[in-house]
Amino acid sequence: MANRTSAAVIAALFTLAGSAGSVMAQEAAQTPAQPAAEAPASEAPASDTPAAQAPAAEAATTPAPAAETPAADGAPQVGQPYAKSTHGDWTLRCMKTESGKDPCELYQLLKDQNDSPVAEASVIPMTGNVQAVITFVAPLETDLQAGLGLQVDAAKESRYPFMLCARVGCISRIGLAEAELGPLKKGNKATVSVLPFGASKEQLVKLDLSLKGFTAGMAALNEANKDLAPAAPAAPAEAPKQ
Repeated sequence: MANRTSAAVIAALFTLAGSAGSVMAQEAAQTPAQPAAEAPASEAPASDTPAAQAPAAEAATTPAPAAETPAADGAPQVGQPYAKSTHGDWTLRCMKTESGKDPCELYQLLKDQNDSPVAEASVIPMTGNVQAVITFVAPLETDLQAGLGLQVDAAKESRYPFMLCARVGCISRIGLAEAELGPLKKGNKATVSVLPFGASKEQLVKLDLSLKGFTAGMAALNEANKDLAPAAPAAPAEAPKQ
């Protein structure tokens, strides 16, 4: 079965991610990422944005997520993101539209051991054999060749390539079929790992991705986006290899 998602969801949700949105929107309905071994070996581009804190890198953090500032009367304005509900450690974050059919994503900010924001994760729903897409935004000056690691509880870690780097950070997107989505719903904690550029493999930066509320959040996400018109179907996708 082909993967389908809403064009409005794609356009609006990736606006929340800043300047990377225009590039990501063109690829949001494509197949999931292949293993990091196939990713091009490239150095993250220079930027004025600082890198994440790590043993072999300068201490810094990624930009804070888009402000969710309500209007004077408390209601969000058209084109403005807002928090619709909270499910454990996940936030259902939506974009206000004129039609009232607001596209939503499931969002979590990842912090380091000092409680400083380092990366962010967002999920949008799909239909077909890939049921959702999770996007990670990691700090600039991340080692792109090392890819991004994702481990659920004590299961084997899988590594995925980065797609690109922009002002907001380096972006990795993972298509989640039932084989990948199921463990996230049943698990307690996932671990996201990235390697600062120039650091040794022993200096991976590991970040906790809480799965508290993920199942309820996914149900709320699908419910929130159910009335949005689907875009043209994309080619079928396969789960990433281990």
